Amino acid sequence: MADAVTALVVDDEEMTRAIVAGYLSRIGYRTLEAGTKAQAREILSTEGPAIDVVLLDRRLADGDGLELYEWMKQDPALASIPVIVQTVSDSCADIAAAIRAGVFYYLIKPYDGALLRSVVRAAEETVGRLKSLQGDLRSRSDAIGLLREGRFHFRTPQEAQNLAITLSSIATATQSLTFGLSEILVNAVEHGNLGIGFETKGRLKASGMLAREIEARLASAEHRDKYATLHVERSGSRVVFTITDMGAGFDFGRYLSVDASRSDATHGRGIALARMVGFDELSFVGSGNQVVGVIDLDRKADTLAG
Repeated sequence: MADAVTALVVDDEEMTRAIVAGYLSRIGYRTLEAGTKAQAREILSTEGPAIDVVLLDRRLADGDGLELYEWMKQDPALASIPVIVQTVSDSCADIAAAIRAGVFYYLIKPYDGALLRSVVRAAEETVGRLKSLQGDLRSRSDAIGLLREGRFHFRTPQEAQNLAITLSSIATATQSLTFGLSEILVNAVEHGNLGIGFETKGRLKASGMLAREIEARLASAEHRDKYATLHVERSGSRVVFTITDMGAGFDFGRYLSVDASRSDATHGRGIALARMVGFDELSFVGSGNQVVGVIDLDRKADTLAG
């Protein structure tokens, strides 16, 4: 990296801040530290443009950490900084609240350095990709609002992400829908078409080989002709997204809720979170190779306003 990447660690426990700073320094990050929301606001006000990611404890001595994130969203200079919430709770409600607010990811304490570094790097990469697409999205958002029915084929995780970002501009609560669509579309590629299961994905992520394995499977004779389909249909304020892959399906029931036994994994929670915050309804059909997500645009707007 030409310039050091800067992380702001907001936690009221000095030892935790020191441990996190140590983890991040090993991958070349510079860290700033704050023990309260007030201290964090002061740092963000002066150092904001130089900060690349914020690790924010949900429960601070001077209040809810999400209040700091809401304050950041009001400032155009701070709104695009990715925030990773740290929490000691594996509560579905707490996790859903963080995702609804628009935070990038959450970490359940205690966690190890490898998981922290993986999530922070993913935040940096994802925000960079989102920024590169923002100009195109602004010019396309009016056209997407005219959409009544469409069918899309996609093969790769990148195509799935781009499709999710583009189509989510149909809703006022764009962040929640982007998250939900992205999780379901990427799952259709990685797990559905390419057959990368939970345990295999965990091993590949831990070894840094996931992207290479995805590329290899996409190019293989077994998988190169496979694609997933997204059908979008809008009627009034109701929008139905139907995603179908060419896989054999899976035991989707175990992934419909957040499972505390998987709280230390870097994956496996996306479907549950998509169900909680991305859609008003989410259901799998048959063996699980088709999923239907429904949003009510009026309800999404009311939820955001509330």
